[in-house]
Amino acid sequence: MRRGSDHRSSVRVQSDPAGRLVITGQPEQPENPWGISAFKKVVSLPGRIDPLQTSAVVSLHGRLFVRVPFEQSNM
Repeated sequence: MRRGSDHRSSVRVQSDPAGRLVITGQPEQPENPWGISAFKKVVSLPGRIDPLQTSAVVSLHGRLFVRVPFEQSNM
């Protein structure tokens, strides 16, 4: 993820079939003038998901978009 010309950080999104997302972020420079710090957010979804089809993108404006398809039931 990039904000401004001198700020960089990495964002990682992990998922598991039970429907849990773990989103973490770490600035490349811990001491930065923007006040951005490391973070971790855990999101529990209401159903099972397909972790192989989960995707995440950070926009040029620093917004994180996560697509998490629910697992297809075999009915």
